Order: sequence, then structure tokens, then C-alpha cells
Amino acid sequence: MSSWVTQLQHNFKLPLLLSFPPSIASEVMAPTLTIALGAVAVTYLFLRLLLYLTQDSREPPAIETSLPFISPLIGMFRERQRYHVRLRNKYRLPIYTLRLPFSRIYVVNSTELIPALQKQWRTVSFPAIAADAGYIVGMSKEAIEIMHQDLTNEHSFSVSWPRYIISAMGPGSDLDAINRKSIEILADEMDTLRAQGTVRVGLREWSRHTMTVTTTEAVWGPLNPYRDNAIAEAWKTFEAGFLTLAIFPMSSFLFPKLFRARELAAAAMIEYMRKDGYKTASGLVKKRYEHHRGLFGMSLEDVARGELGNTFAVLGNTTPCSLWVLFHVFSDKKVLDDIREELLALVHEDGRDQDGNVCCSVDLAGIRTSCPVLLSTFQETLRYRAVNPGPRVLLEDVLLEDGTLLKKNSMLMIPAPVQHTEVSNWGEDANVFDHMRFARKPGPGQKKPNRVAFRAFGGGHVLCPGRHYATTEIMAFAALLALQFDVVPVSGEWVEPIWKNSPVTSGFPIPDEEIEVELRPRDLNKKWRVTFSGSDQAMNIVTEDG
Repeated sequence: MSSWVTQLQHNFKLPLLLSFPPSIASEVMAPTLTIALGAVAVTYLFLRLLLYLTQDSREPPAIETSLPFISPLIGMFRERQRYHVRLRNKYRLPIYTLRLPFSRIYVVNSTELIPALQKQWRTVSFPAIAADAGYIVGMSKEAIEIMHQDLTNEHSFSVSWPRYIISAMGPGSDLDAINRKSIEILADEMDTLRAQGTVRVGLREWSRHTMTVTTTEAVWGPLNPYRDNAIAEAWKTFEAGFLTLAIFPMSSFLFPKLFRARELAAAAMIEYMRKDGYKTASGLVKKRYEHHRGLFGMSLEDVARGELGNTFAVLGNTTPCSLWVLFHVFSDKKVLDDIREELLALVHEDGRDQDGNVCCSVDLAGIRTSCPVLLSTFQETLRYRAVNPGPRVLLEDVLLEDGTLLKKNSMLMIPAPVQHTEVSNWGEDANVFDHMRFARKPGPGQKKPNRVAFRAFGGGHVLCPGRHYATTEIMAFAALLALQFDVVPVSGEWVEPIWKNSPVTSGFPIPDEEIEVELRPRDLNKKWRVTFSGSDQAMNIVTEDG
């Protein structure tokens, strides 16, 4: 058998055809290959024609069309969160179209377009996306209908609930209570660790566990279902695979482990509601219960399943964000020294106890108003690390001022990495981590940050209502650790983590490997008393807070 036939047999595994003598095989292969190539060519030309005929000339330019409808899928799969940054740099378009099978995505690069799009919140809709979460957490048909009703009306279920809970999450007694509880738990964790001496931990998992315990206790109160480690692990499994449940039909049969994890977490939350756990929970949970059940008549089970969605909101971004804040604080001596200097100004020495230990007290309410470097480091971490895509759905056709057409039922995205790395927004050092970026007045050659381009908490009508809680909790975590511990990498030096396999659904990248560190207590002759007196003053986190 000739060498080319042998190679074909190896590559294409056609043993029946290639068992013929070479002359016969060649006669059979030639027309078969011609037909196959012809079919590919016809299909390609058909898709090119289809793309041309269905792309309105008024739409943003369609790019990445070398393989019509397929190239964007390949790019998003391969490059993940970096994909849109590369396209921004390559094409330099204010807005463009990605054509996918049966759908299109408009991606916004120009910061100048954002305010106009945010004003059209009724038709450029995030609630339409949030309403679909009902399917993923297993809510009833009746509840899903409620969630999808009248998505352009500010009094409808999905549009109204983020604003309904603002009274519990904005500056005031409810926010103080939830922050105070979080700080109590964090302070207890620090005391436990100091009593053990030097402890080796994986920073990724330890920070995640600490934030999960702290947040769930503060949010769901004494009957917190996530106290059960089995429920916490079930939630972790569900969180990692929720996109799978969203994409694949019949997922309960195709992914039984994932489905069981969801149902285990849901059953625990349903039991929590049946025991009136919401009555002793945070103001956030009480307001959600009041909204979902009291105003819109959802069943108790649907309210409970809705709390699974709420878990995404309170844990999904805070846990990975806290890791990155700790990484940036402790991996750079200058950052750590600057933060410790302003934190120490909040510490008061109250004499000595009977064992001769120095008694130190700190009111962490002060980090909200008296720690601009810590706040700036937090904000810069969000700017530098956030990868959320900022999705919206177009409920109607939208015509921009310049005549650009955005078609109904398409998706629109304002990717944070695109806005956060644009030189015109942040200056020539946009790709550099600068912990003072949000704290200093710009000097010669430095650009004042464009706060509209700061997208870590969204913006406009769908600005994250929990931003003040999350900011205070994460800053308090970093503050207590900086005051009481040295965090030293086991390897001897801090190394930038790799996150090639980070889930595409995560708002912050999750490192592929653990970061092994030692937590070494500082000043063991000190005893700490940590309080949180509260504050009615809002932090200037995003432009809407100013």
C-alpha cells in the first residue's frame, strides 16, 4: 500500500475504504473528497450570505467573521475575559457586533456611550437577565411568570426589588448591624489564629472560607443554613456549575451531581424559611422576604429558592475579591506600610491587663472615613482585577443619537476589563496596579480617573445595592489582618497567580493553584478589642456616591 494511503488510513481511520487496492481507493476517494469540500464551501458561502443579509447597515460593525457565527465562540472560549480587551485593541471601535448562532452581542468600548445607554434602562435591561435566574435555582412556573412580568415597569417584581432593599443596604442602622456582625466574626477569627501562633494556610481557600462564614452568618442570622458544612459544600458545587444548568436542557439528567447539589442547598434554605429564619436575619433578608412574599405573593418555597440567587449576590464576588485585596496589600511592602500607617492612627492603647499585656482597641467604623489609602487600594483592586462582562438584554430596538441601531432581543455588554484598561480613562499607567490611584490628586502627567469607567459595581439604574456592605466587610478583613499579622509566602516570595481556568461566570478571576502562606502574629503582647460604632455617612465608592 502506498505511503499516502497509509497516512490517510492513520489520520482519517477509513479502514474499509482503504482496504481496497490503491487504484480503486483513489477512484472512490477523489469524488468523495470533492463532494465534501464542495459541501464545506457551499455551507461557508451560505453562512457568509446569511450574515450579510441579516446585518443591518445601521448596526455596529460586525467583526470576527472569518468563520461566520463561529469565530466569536472560539475566541470567547479560548481567551475568556481577555477576549474583549484584545478586540478593543485590534479594532478600536466605539461599539461593535459579535454575531453568534441565533443571537448577536453588542460590545461597548467607548465610555462616552455608557451614560446614554444607562438612561435607557427600561429597554437596555438587566432585570430581564436577573429574571432568568429563576429557572436556574428551580423556582416554580408561577414565580418565573411573576419575575418576567412587565420588565419595563419600575414597579414590577424584577425591576423593583434592587431598589426596595436599598433601605437595608444603604447607610443606616440595618447596614451598621450587618457590618458589625461581620466584624465581630472576623475579630473572633483573628483571636483564634493568634492563639495558635504561626499558622500555614492556603490563602485562596482560607480567605474564601472566612468570607463565606462571615457573610452568611451576618446575612442569614442564627439559623444560617450554611453553618452546615455539607450545605456550604453543596452551594460551592452549585455555584461553580450554575452556568451549566443555565445552558443545557435536561440538565438534571445530564448532570445529576450538580442538580443534587442545588437541591440539597435549596432544601436547607426551604427549611430555614419554614422555621422563620428570616425573622432573626439581617435587614436585607427581611426586606427581600417582604418584597417577594408580601408584595408579590410568592410561595415560601420560591422565596427560599430566591435566596439561593441572593447567595450569588452576596458571595459570588466578595469571596474572590477579598483574596485579591489581601494579595495586593501583603505582596507589596509599600502598600502594606501605607495602609498600616493610617490604620494605626485608629488604634488606642487602653493600658495593660493583669498579665501585663497591652490592651489595644480599634473602632473599624473609622475605615469608612479615615483610611483613604485602604479604600483606594480596594478600589484599585476592583479596577485591576474585575472581569464582569456587564450584560444587558435589549427588550426593544434602540436607536443611538448617531443613528446606530441596536436590535431587539440582542445582548449588550460593557465589559469591565475593557473600561478598566483604557488609557484615555486612566492614563498611560492603566495596566499598572497603583494603590494610590483613587486617593491622590493627579500630578503633572497624571490623569484624573474617569469614574464613569469604573464598572466593578455596575452603574446607573442597576448599581449594586450591596456595595457599601461588601466594601466595609472586605476592608475590615484586610485591616484586621494587617494590624495583627504578617502574611509571608511559604515559597519566600510573592508570585502573581495564574488563572487560566477561572470560571467564565466569576466577576473576579479565581487562581488555578493555591497560594501557600504563613500567618505570623505580630506583637503577641497585645490584646485586641475590636468594635464597629457605625456611620450614617456613605463612602464615595463609585461616581453615583459622589
